[in-house]
Amino acid sequence: MTKREVRQHAKILRAALDQKALGRAMADALFGLPVWQQAHTVLAFASLPDEPDTAPMLRQALAEGKRLLLPRVTGDGTMDWVEIPDLGLLQRGAFGIWGPPAALPPVCPPDDSTTLALLPCLAVGADGVRLGRGGGYYDRFLAHYKGKRLLLCPTALILPHIPADAWDVRFHPEEILTEKGIPL
Repeated sequence: MTKREVRQHAKILRAALDQKALGRAMADALFGLPVWQQAHTVLAFASLPDEPDTAPMLRQALAEGKRLLLPRVTGDGTMDWVEIPDLGLLQRGAFGIWGPPAALPPVCPPDDSTTLALLPCLAVGADGVRLGRGGGYYDRFLAHYKGKRLLLCPTALILPHIPADAWDVRFHPEEILTEKGIPL
């Protein structure tokens, strides 16, 4: 299958999933992990309707006093990260994604051991190849990011094989968070 065909297949599989329940289960698993407990800064995303609901994670990060950064798409195919002190500030932006308002300035996210990036995907291969939506935004970010990271992926979307290009980012099994936790 081509990447395009795998994306179409993943979207069909996603349509049958309860994203709110998946998000709650992932959040419950996440909050018990040392990587979450040790994080001072959380890079995350406001989920689309066909993604595991990240709202519980975003709320908990703020409730625990963690610094919360969300992406804002720029015009050059990249993302800025913006600190969000209150989820009420989010606005619908590029591609219909909820994100930071234009008035908030971008910040340079730390990429040390106290920073955790929670990342979206359409699917992930059994070998850890992340399949995104095709824009390359997260691939470009992850090419330089050195902090801790977790890919949020329902178990139903861990597929046997995903075609990979040289720039596609790979994740180790301990960097994939499902509704069942980290499947090692």
